[in-house]
Amino acid sequence: MSLKLVRAFLVVGLTGCGVAELPEDVPNAETTDSVESPVIVGSVNWTAATSLSSTSTERARSKAVGYLSIPAVGSRCTAWLIADDKVITNNHCIGSSSEAVGARVSFNYEDGVASASRIWYDCSTFVRTWTAEDLTVIQCKALNGYLPGQVYGKLTVASGNATNSSAMYIVHQNCDYVATPSCVPNKKYSPGSVLNTNYSSNELSYNADTLGGSSGSPVFGAAGTTYAHQVIGLHHVGVGSNYSSSSFNTGVEASAIKARLATIGL
Repeated sequence: MSLKLVRAFLVVGLTGCGVAELPEDVPNAETTDSVESPVIVGSVNWTAATSLSSTSTERARSKAVGYLSIPAVGSRCTAWLIADDKVITNNHCIGSSSEAVGARVSFNYEDGVASASRIWYDCSTFVRTWTAEDLTVIQCKALNGYLPGQVYGKLTVASGNATNSSAMYIVHQNCDYVATPSCVPNKKYSPGSVLNTNYSSNELSYNADTLGGSSGSPVFGAAGTTYAHQVIGLHHVGVGSNYSSSSFNTGVEASAIKARLATIGL
């Protein structure tokens, strides 16, 4: 699968139905003949992250996930904190230093938070990207004397890969703009299960719901699993069509993420 196609998937997901909330971040519509795209599997099964128990580990982990605005390419993705000053997203979201120009992340882009109350961090410093793993790291500046990880916490990448049929969940920035074009892409919690830990050489597949804009989201092991609340994957694409029971989503496995991050001391 080429990165050109992957990038097309993101653009189609974002623009085919028009996310009215952020016109400055939404590129012009494009089309693709591919049937592969980030997908909702069957029916929509996600909830606002703010609906999670305030004392739950899921809610705590969700705070380190943010809305990534990418004005240089007129798009948006999801990003998450791996260090006090660094976030991870997909290579197909930001693939170069020029694409990182002006990038910013809001970790309180959540249900019930007014637009004027969203807090934005300048995360425009490009650190490193890996095309094969669809992985990019960018660096954020402090705001009011604090780095984002000091405020929202950081996520841990699992030391091993998940197992088939194990429970998992995704935290991402989205809404069902297929059904409601004017919806606001707030922080969502999508539960599911791992389908195949060997979908490809470095990918796992799962049935948690996503759409374009979810790219770059952390895939977590659920409570009770070997890697509970640790990152077991980096979401980046799906296979199938929206609302199809035969569709599924895929992410880069923890072992591949961890190996790349180790090369830059993370």
